Amino acid sequence: MAKWRRGDLVELDGLLAVVVGVGGDPGVPDEHVAMWFGEPRCRRKSQGGPGGQHPEVWTVPEGHLVPAADPVYKH
Repeated sequence: MAKWRRGDLVELDGLLAVVVGVGGDPGVPDEHVAMWFGEPRCRRKSQGGPGGQHPEVWTVPEGHLVPAADPVYKH
C-alpha cells in the first residue's frame, strides 16, 4: 500500500505541498508522487487576473516527503 494519498498535505525540504497524484497515475513514475506547491503568482480574476492558469506539478520520490504539520483552518 502506498504511503501517500491524493489530497495529503506534505512537506519537502521545508516547502508545503499537496499530493495530486501517486505512482501509477498518468505521468507519475512508480514509487513517486506528484505534488502541487500552489501558485503565489496568480491573481484573482476579481482583482484583474486572467484566469485559466496551468498548474505546475512536480514528481519526486515518495521517500523524500514528510507529513505536514496540522493545518490551521480559516474562514
